[in-house]
Amino acid sequence: MPEKLRVVIDTNHIMSAILSSRGASSKLIDWMTKDYDYFTLLISEDIRREYDTVAGWLIPDTGQNEKRRILNILYDRAEFVIPGIRLNACSDESDNRFLECAVAGNADYLVTKNIRDFPPGEYQGVKIVRIAKFLKVLEHIEKTFKSEQHICL
Repeated sequence: MPEKLRVVIDTNHIMSAILSSRGASSKLIDWMTKDYDYFTLLISEDIRREYDTVAGWLIPDTGQNEKRRILNILYDRAEFVIPGIRLNACSDESDNRFLECAVAGNADYLVTKNIRDFPPGEYQGVKIVRIAKFLKVLEHIEKTFKSEQHICL
């Protein structure tokens, strides 16, 4: 079995997944509910607070069931990180909380739509990527894992 990736996901993808069951953001939730855990979501208290706050004002009444379902999946499966560091590397101050969690949690990836607000490419070993790139990484891992499984049979 491949080693699980460690990942921080920016709020914009979580809200997109709640608002639409189609699209790349909702695929992240699908990956979290597969039989094999391909990645561990890392969340700090600051990130949890932002997810809850933004979902509280962004998600309409008609989306409350989906909001609860997705946030429950995230919180049940996430590893909580206490960063213990403060960074000032992002152009948007609130994005520093995501980078702090990623660095302190030894994340492999930070997935965001707002890539321009973060340091370019990589920061202290954390690859900062758009969702399409991260989904390709997951697909590659799954393909490799399944082919290794087939060989072992």
